[in-house]
Amino acid sequence: MRNFFLLLMCSALFQSLILAAACAGEKRQVGLDVHVLGHHAYVAGGENGLFVIDIRRPADPKRIASVDTPGEAKGVFAAGSFAYVAAGSAGLQIVGIRNPADPVIVGSVDTPGDARDVYVFSDYALVADAQSGLQIISIRDPERPRVVAAIDTPGEACHVDVAANHAYVADGKGGLQIINIRRPGEPKIVASISASRDARSVHVISNHAYVAGFAEGIFAIDIRNPSRPQVVGSVKTAGEAQSVYPLYNLLIVADGSHGLQLIDIRSPGSLRIVGAYATPGETRSVFGLASRVYVTGLGFGLGVFDVIDRSRLNANGHFLIQPGEAHF
Repeated sequence: MRNFFLLLMCSALFQSLILAAACAGEKRQVGLDVHVLGHHAYVAGGENGLFVIDIRRPADPKRIASVDTPGEAKGVFAAGSFAYVAAGSAGLQIVGIRNPADPVIVGSVDTPGDARDVYVFSDYALVADAQSGLQIISIRDPERPRVVAAIDTPGEACHVDVAANHAYVADGKGGLQIINIRRPGEPKIVASISASRDARSVHVISNHAYVAGFAEGIFAIDIRNPSRPQVVGSVKTAGEAQSVYPLYNLLIVADGSHGLQLIDIRSPGSLRIVGAYATPGETRSVFGLASRVYVTGLGFGLGVFDVIDRSRLNANGHFLIQPGEAHF
């Protein structure tokens, strides 16, 4: 009888360890950023590297491949035959995606800071490198990328967007930094605006830059004259505004603990929330293309929402991982 109870105790302990390991594994299932190219979504999965998701059937997204990147995959930009990954302490990783089902790292370059986001234009990749500001990297030869210029920013560069020869950097406590990159080898800060004291993300459309300010919500900044930006509107969201993407007359907001928020931006001076949508976990990044919205977050990897009448989303998105599952 004593041996029987001992066996039961060992079995219970073993089951507990399995459950703990499963839970720990589930916590690691993250989507920090997403970029869509063709029939595939490329998801920066933190310590799990880069994931490739087949989105030809939006109601049933499928992971078809992954590549283990050094560092932590925090940001991604897909263009042509490559996915460019901001890999934290491992700088910029360039992944060949000519065959999306078989991605392979073809080149890399270290950066001095913590690479958090990347934007590709022409022959350059701009990397938001946290405490090391903006790094400008030549990718003319993807197998041998090299840093050609860098410019320090007052805060921590978290995210970067590009429009009309200017880079717009969400710089944490440094607010929004506007950098002239007409000559990529000689970047120059032309303006800064501290509307947000915790700028996490920025996206430019038309004459305005929209900044996600975490607990402070969303800011609309007039950039018709990039040297003299002006805040023209703002709205507080229910959660923590982490990422923004304009689509039609809407601004889609990854709002952390409060899923997705939709903001009407037809009048930037009078921003108003017109919709809210739940997700299985905390949202981190959002991307819009045609009639769909792609969102990444903690615990569900990737979610896909349909845009209806250019004014709202379907009530329930389609998620790569449902709560309790562990196969991302």
